[in-house]
Amino acid sequence: MRTSVLGFGCGSVLGRVGRSASLRAMNAAWDEGITLFDTARSYGFGEAEAVLGEFLGDKRQQAIVATKYGIAPQKQSTLKRMILPAARAAMQLKVPGIRKLVRQGGPREAVFGQFSVEGLRASLETSLKQLRTDYVDILFLHEASIDAIYQQDLMAELDALKQAGKVLRVGLYANADVIAQGLANGPATLSAMQFGANPFDPAVAGFAERNHPGVLLIGNHPFRSEARVAMVAATLAAIATDKSVPEELCDKLRGADWQVLLEAILGVVLRGMGAHALVFSMMQPAHLRANVHAVESCRFTALELALMRKRLLNSQALSPSM
Repeated sequence: MRTSVLGFGCGSVLGRVGRSASLRAMNAAWDEGITLFDTARSYGFGEAEAVLGEFLGDKRQQAIVATKYGIAPQKQSTLKRMILPAARAAMQLKVPGIRKLVRQGGPREAVFGQFSVEGLRASLETSLKQLRTDYVDILFLHEASIDAIYQQDLMAELDALKQAGKVLRVGLYANADVIAQGLANGPATLSAMQFGANPFDPAVAGFAERNHPGVLLIGNHPFRSEARVAMVAATLAAIATDKSVPEELCDKLRGADWQVLLEAILGVVLRGMGAHALVFSMMQPAHLRANVHAVESCRFTALELALMRKRLLNSQALSPSM
């Protein structure tokens, strides 16, 4: 399976971003060479897959489509369906409190761990219909638990779906502990893993060494919180003033702006932590271009990335869960 290094995440589609804006963002990503599109049955109140299916059209054979099973879509009330477009517009204007309104009904209210065989069959058939395709490249168990790894009937059904050609790969979308268990002791059924690409987490850093040939590793959202962004910036600033660090790297990091931070972290994750691809929500053209530039024109050498990776992992000021 060959995929672009950057993936387009559909978590915002029909949530905080409407249909037209989502389609424009998908087209912009495609034009930049992005072929990996990551969605889920639960995204966009169960309708994000349909928008992706509309976008793909005759591009389907050139795209890698990942979707997820295990979290049921939230149902929108009639009131929320009516006010959501206006709320999105208000969010663009940065109206106070509007983001909270748009997020209501999101993952915190979802029901997790729904991994029955019957539910899997129904969910996948709906996904295929919405995506306008007869197969998906990757099917992830959404927020999988360790118990799901050893659920024999579920794994047998996933194997059957692969044999039928409806799914090319199956895997786990989960926290670092579950991914580590899946890599160490999971069945051969599992050949893809998606996880939060936290550069401060030693467990995530160990995935490259634990990985097996043929298992696809996909990271997501290395800058997940403002606290993490601030800690990345502080760590890199400390490196820039460290006299034991080569002067060339110090020069690159002095007064680092957002693009420098982006190049550093994407480089650390993709070249130093074993991830084959990294999924972002890239709804704004400026964000898309910055991410693409960070991958294509990273200013840091492999040795410099290794040094930064080590310093980030040695930082004790940020919890891996942050």
